[in-house]
Amino acid sequence: MFDLKGKALMKASTLLAAIGFLLFGYDQGVMSGVVANDMFKETMGFPSSALMGAIVALYEIGCMIGALATGRIGDLLGRRKTIRLGCVILCIGAILQTAAVDCPMMIVARIITGVGNGMNTATIPVYQAELSPPKNRGAHVAFEASLLTVGVGIAYWLEFGLYFVKSEVAWRFPLAFQMVFAIILGLASFVLPESPRWLQAHDYEDECKEVLARLWTDCDTTHPRCIAEWKEIKDGIDLERREGVSSYSELFKKGKMNNRYRVLLGMGGQIIQQFGGINVISYYLTDIFETAGFSQMMAMLLAGVDAIPYFIGAVTPIYTIDRVGRRFLMYAGLIGQAVTLFIVGGCQYLVQTTGNKAASSAEIAFVMIYNFVFGAAWLGLAWLYPSEIFSTGLRAKGNSMSTAANWLGNFVVAMIAPVLFEYATYWTFLLFGILNVIFLIPIYLWYPETNGKSLEEIEVLFATEEFQADARSIASHIGSTSIYDEKHDAESQRSRPTSRRFPSNYSGNHAIAPVDDKPAVDSAAANIKTGYDEKGPNYK
Repeated sequence: MFDLKGKALMKASTLLAAIGFLLFGYDQGVMSGVVANDMFKETMGFPSSALMGAIVALYEIGCMIGALATGRIGDLLGRRKTIRLGCVILCIGAILQTAAVDCPMMIVARIITGVGNGMNTATIPVYQAELSPPKNRGAHVAFEASLLTVGVGIAYWLEFGLYFVKSEVAWRFPLAFQMVFAIILGLASFVLPESPRWLQAHDYEDECKEVLARLWTDCDTTHPRCIAEWKEIKDGIDLERREGVSSYSELFKKGKMNNRYRVLLGMGGQIIQQFGGINVISYYLTDIFETAGFSQMMAMLLAGVDAIPYFIGAVTPIYTIDRVGRRFLMYAGLIGQAVTLFIVGGCQYLVQTTGNKAASSAEIAFVMIYNFVFGAAWLGLAWLYPSEIFSTGLRAKGNSMSTAANWLGNFVVAMIAPVLFEYATYWTFLLFGILNVIFLIPIYLWYPETNGKSLEEIEVLFATEEFQADARSIASHIGSTSIYDEKHDAESQRSRPTSRRFPSNYSGNHAIAPVDDKPAVDSAAANIKTGYDEKGPNYK
């Protein structure tokens, strides 16, 4: 293994996660051009709109299966090995897709590919969240989500270039190309360390400290910053073990840790993302532009152009999500998506009834604005929030459930979209716009802010009063990482010597309390509810 440490290691882990989501995005975008290809339709036997929807959507069922399997596999093998396994399965499916000669073979190949991608999408956000510091965990996950839009753009532009190739290469090559990203992702996992929280949960204490030291203290396992986070992780896991929370059945019980509430929030966030309308747009973008009055070639060109505002929007949460918080972006995203979908639906109505060319241009513009808004909010939020809210023992299982909900919603939308476009026409966009308005209600009632808190603090945040009292009395180190970072990050990191590491007994003007002390009385661990007004989320 390369001896990466410090910022280089953090950047490498973020890049690994980003490659995984780039692959995810490529898979999401590639079928838009494939299903519009005449030679693909001929090879598949000119399928009906319902069967074409099945070819596209059954991939999501494979993703759901892969995500659900990850809950147990991820805890057994670890995060890195699970990613490798997902990449191998995905490559097998990609080979079969490329060689497909009829609908049944293509459907089976799509499902297999989906299993691999489902494993990756359920594991990568967990891995990233478990390595990231509280202050910019959101930015790291937002960055990886932004690469999803790059994957979509690569798919669109590649297929536009291949539009001029009058052979089966035009649709077979894009399906084969996804293996390139899977191979890069699998190889990259060998360079990076295992998640420190997974290591501690499996009693690899020394290895856990070594990873934390490589991340934050120049390989010094006795440095207070390293010890603080290790103690916090250990206390959190010890608390879980006292409650015996590690099985799937615990996810559906309230218990002292309110696990059922967490599962519903995680799954609900993914359902909100899917029924916000994004896959109506991304899977059938070329068809939408064609119904707006453009030729197939121009529709494919516009699909490629659309990837640009989508990417610009997806980059913005890197700078906003840890500044304005999760809840603000949830509200802003839903409102923006609703407005743009209403306008798109109205423009399509005018195009269909009057042939208004100005309405056609406006429809294209607001589809692109919709993608910008989605990228700026819900693209990353739906993956970040579930990766934060579960305890270490249930994080892989809980995130697998929320990811499975994403793929189930994905499947439903992909299946019904061709039928909706055929029979509901412009009402399709109005329907999804109304859903965005309705989704504002659960966000207001039940989704608490998690910004700036360590995973262990968030673990206590959702728990009952009894569990919180236990945390204050026997898990005194929860919150110590946030305290340390608040007091030391800005000054001590800037003054850190480049040629030697901090001595373990570092002290001075910015000395902190020993890590064995309890959190400050105004910390998130000590006063778990103080950051929310009475009209906010329901903690019960």
